[in-house]
Amino acid sequence: MHISVKPIAIMALGGVMLSGAAVYGQSAVVKISNFANGTSGWSVQRIDKKVKATVFSAKKIDGVSAVQAYSNNSMALLVKKTTVNLAKTPVLCWRWRVSRTMSAADITKKSGDDQAARIYIGLDLPRSAISFGTRVKLAAARSGSKTRIPDGVINYVWDNKLPVGTARPNVYTKQAKIIVMQSGNGAANKWVNERRNLAQDISRQFKTNAAKVESIAISSDTDNAGGSVTAAFADIHFTTANGKCQFS
Repeated sequence: MHISVKPIAIMALGGVMLSGAAVYGQSAVVKISNFANGTSGWSVQRIDKKVKATVFSAKKIDGVSAVQAYSNNSMALLVKKTTVNLAKTPVLCWRWRVSRTMSAADITKKSGDDQAARIYIGLDLPRSAISFGTRVKLAAARSGSKTRIPDGVINYVWDNKLPVGTARPNVYTKQAKIIVMQSGNGAANKWVNERRNLAQDISRQFKTNAAKVESIAISSDTDNAGGSVTAAFADIHFTTANGKCQFS
């Protein structure tokens, strides 16, 4: 991928569409994905037309309705525009799996900024949480983009080597924060359930409690370090701070 395009890849996730909430017992659950019915409401976003796109397909994997992402020296996002009331449902839940991690990847370097699996959350941040210099850069980037570029992004990633719990800025832009949820191949080819308090992560990473979710995207990314990997994602939803994740 051309280096100049990558920051837009990380940030171009914006838009607004209200998600519905269901109630399970005493817990409100906001469903983001319903892959048993395919990928309606989701769209593939290519970042650089010179780089082939990751291929997304809805299918059942070990009995779980999911979207599979096959990346072979490729990059693309599968994006859903959404809003979520983080005051009521701050916890993000999802399931994912990978065939393997990318041995040549290194998210501390631009040349190695690849991940077997990522979930991106695009954010609308209050003006007070964005420096003047960053606002100028965002305005310049948005002037040349056909899609809205959010003010910030939280990336939950399955890395090849950094310790679980690592939190760091993306190598291209400090407005994209990376949090390592899984690392290495120990859980490869197995469904792994995740639960993360997104509101708390936003507060820690962007120093604000007033951010709004604009969009969610999934991806498998192998365009920099090269190689191929298959990932899958399922049961993406939000729940209350004390609510249980609802995995199928």
